[in-house]
Amino acid sequence: MNHHYQSANAVLLCVKEKLAQAREARPAEILNTIVAALSDGRRYQWTGIYLAVENLSMRQASSGPAPETISLSDVRAEIVVPIRLGARTLGLIVAEIGRASVSAERALLQQVAKLVARYLTTDLSKQLLRQTREKAQREKAKAEANAERPHKSPQPARLAVRKAAAGELIPR
Repeated sequence: MNHHYQSANAVLLCVKEKLAQAREARPAEILNTIVAALSDGRRYQWTGIYLAVENLSMRQASSGPAPETISLSDVRAEIVVPIRLGARTLGLIVAEIGRASVSAERALLQQVAKLVARYLTTDLSKQLLRQTREKAQREKAKAEANAERPHKSPQPARLAVRKAAAGELIPR
């Protein structure tokens, strides 16, 4: 992480440069570089980009694992900005900041969200959206399958093992 604080214009220019290089990298890598530019340039405690898929949000990029515990003195604000294209919400940008200048940071994140929304409509990034949607559908189907399957108690199996150990015949 850089130890200097960049201006909002410098960070925005960096994000634009990363998006201009999008043809040379995978969409997930581009989102990771955008998160890194925000976190390093503005010294956010944590930053993440989530994509919205079927009423779910799936984290695609972050400046590290989501912190399990944070001291309230470290974070003065958490800013959540939607990534929108027209009326359609494509995702969210979440930033935890250690400064009280929320309005300036929100304005920067809104500009970044507009750039990311335009990027997510390119052919290359549509593949990322499709993969994220498929992953969400698989996880949803897996959760539904686990919910429908009744939980089997281990007791009948244990009873059968005890009977077999005692030499009793187990009916099939």
